[in-house]
Amino acid sequence: MKSFYACLDTAFVKYVPQPLQHLAIHEKARKLGGQVSYYTMEDITAMAGHGSVRAKIDEDPVDEGIIYFTLRQFCYGSGLDLKLLRFILGKGYEVHFAREDISILNEESLDQVFPMLYSAQVL
Repeated sequence: MKSFYACLDTAFVKYVPQPLQHLAIHEKARKLGGQVSYYTMEDITAMAGHGSVRAKIDEDPVDEGIIYFTLRQFCYGSGLDLKLLRFILGKGYEVHFAREDISILNEESLDQVFPMLYSAQVL
């Protein structure tokens, strides 16, 4: 069974409470044939830098990949954080988004979904 690291969306909690984010992420993991082994949320003051995720990747405990609640978590800085996406994929991890039901398995699939990712940052 696959194992995933999950990252809830701190900024979205007022719209989608943590328990609902947990349910959506758990369902995405189930669809992928896996389960969530670790949850985190970025501090509200540090969301754009993704410090918690970067630290966890540096510890190397992630098995298959990371499931984010929403794609918008990559847009809290100055725009779509492609650098972080490429960093995660470059480490061999998958990136999934529960709310949008999107999976990015590698750099090739990132290139395929890029137009949709780019348009999501503008909406």
